[in-house]
Amino acid sequence: MLFNAKEQTENCIHWLQTWFEKESGNAKGAIIGISGGKDSTVVAGLLCKALGKERVFGVLMPNGVQKDISDSHRVCEFLDIKNIVVNIEAAYKGITDAIGLELSAHTNTNIPPRVRMTILYTLGQEMNYRVAGTGNLSERYIGYTTKWGDGACDFNPIGNFTTEEVIAVGATLGLPKDLIEKIPADGLSGKTDEENIGFSYKILNRYIRDGICEDAAIKEKIDKMHKISSHKRELVPMFRQN
Repeated sequence: MLFNAKEQTENCIHWLQTWFEKESGNAKGAIIGISGGKDSTVVAGLLCKALGKERVFGVLMPNGVQKDISDSHRVCEFLDIKNIVVNIEAAYKGITDAIGLELSAHTNTNIPPRVRMTILYTLGQEMNYRVAGTGNLSERYIGYTTKWGDGACDFNPIGNFTTEEVIAVGATLGLPKDLIEKIPADGLSGKTDEENIGFSYKILNRYIRDGICEDAAIKEKIDKMHKISSHKRELVPMFRQN
């Protein structure tokens, strides 16, 4: 099925307006972490169209020095949204120092997203703004998110869009081409997303949408990643009394 970017963009904007009007608990606006990547750029753009720029607040959260933070500033300037910079380095070091153990690289990589989400919810509660999710379908499908980190949110406009569809929505919104087509990277390990997961988003997206993956080894890997990450997509299991 061909993706109609214009139609889906309009539908998403309408969905956002309806959600804030009827389901947000009378929230005054939306707060979003601005990384400078395509996902947060597109979500911020959608929010500005749906709510108006006055009701969108961006938070830039470098961990020490962030080489591409100028991209985050560009997003805020382009959309003309209010924003704040909160450097998480002290909080990150406070956690690792307090634990006092040698942590694996994987564990260390997941700490900053959880710190950032704490900041977003702290500011969101203070402002009565809801936290916007910026994870796309491709990432969610294979669990390429941090549980209770970037995977946490109050609502998510792009959670059912693949990476390619997010780019198409960004183009429809007229967002800067270099930002929405920026090579996705986690900003933590120094690697691109595709280097981390071991296959391209193009292959993954075709499998998600059409069920086709011609490489048996990659298909097996995708299926395995999808299965073991189900806990990130489902509600927390709870015991129920008989």
